[in-house]
Amino acid sequence: MRGLNAAWRSFRLSEMTLQEALELHKNGQLDAAEQAYREHLLAEPGDAHALHLLGVLRQQCGDGDEALGLIRQAIVANPEDAQFHLSLGGALLRAGDGEGARASFERALVLDPNRVQTHGLLGLMALQSGDAADAESRFRVGRRAADEDPMILFGLGSIYLERRDAANAAKFLSRAAELKPDDSGIQTNLGCALFEQGAFGLAEKAFENALRLRPDLSIAKLHLARSRMRQDKIEAARELFSELLAANVQTFSANAGLGDVARKQGRIVHALKYYRRALAIDPAQAGAASSCAWCMEVLGDLQGAAQYLADGLRLNPNADELRRPLAELLDRLGRSEEAQQVRNSGPTISTGSVS
Repeated sequence: MRGLNAAWRSFRLSEMTLQEALELHKNGQLDAAEQAYREHLLAEPGDAHALHLLGVLRQQCGDGDEALGLIRQAIVANPEDAQFHLSLGGALLRAGDGEGARASFERALVLDPNRVQTHGLLGLMALQSGDAADAESRFRVGRRAADEDPMILFGLGSIYLERRDAANAAKFLSRAAELKPDDSGIQTNLGCALFEQGAFGLAEKAFENALRLRPDLSIAKLHLARSRMRQDKIEAARELFSELLAANVQTFSANAGLGDVARKQGRIVHALKYYRRALAIDPAQAGAASSCAWCMEVLGDLQGAAQYLADGLRLNPNADELRRPLAELLDRLGRSEEAQQVRNSGPTISTGSVS
């Protein structure tokens, strides 16, 4: 009986139409869908749509090399199908070939200028490469075709977030999250926009949503810890910062966060230890230099505090936030000439001059 059942399943798959195989694919029955696609291709080896669908399935299964080969075969069979080029771009992007992916997306756009997904993907690539103007242009064009597409809304919200326009960022990202609640990137950026608005409780919920969807998303865990700090959930924040350090991710920010926890608890020596570790990871980071200087000043070592600020300015001459406190400390140390030099011409003193 078992052999008859297997034979019947095999016969049934060979009789399936491509549409029926696609339905299996859509329903997550990947093994059955793959067998059906392959059966179909045995009968029709040059069927571009079957080659493309099998390529997409193999990409879902993590076989990027076979996916690329199959999708390229589909394009050879039918080079004018925009979706094939879009899928090839996605496969190339996952393989780390950003330029190849961009070229494929651009070709897809030529073939079908109204495909919103293509505008969105090119916009996100532009945003990641730092070209916010090109990204916004692509998102705006895409939105004219579909004003409620979550990828487009996510892109526009992300642009406003980079501009520190938290209100507009939250507007677009909130709508994107409503339309696509299972996207961890949308939830993370929404949390950042809410955080910037001071809505720390709502931000915390968004970061929790992101981590529920992707527990390994370290940036969401970092922002969740910061949100809890702002709500005085000190122990909960400390646990998250410690988890990041244990996983050896976000190490600069995790050390700085643990420094903030200790500082909040009045444990200045412990705070200084963590701030120093953060500064060792990024010696030019003005915030870490300032935090170390604050601890040294509280501990009564004005010379040491001034040294941290001077080193910070030497490594990061544009860190104006270090200039005024350094000048004030130098005045208190009786080094008025150097203090005036800092005020007038910026960080021109050498490390050795503050000793």
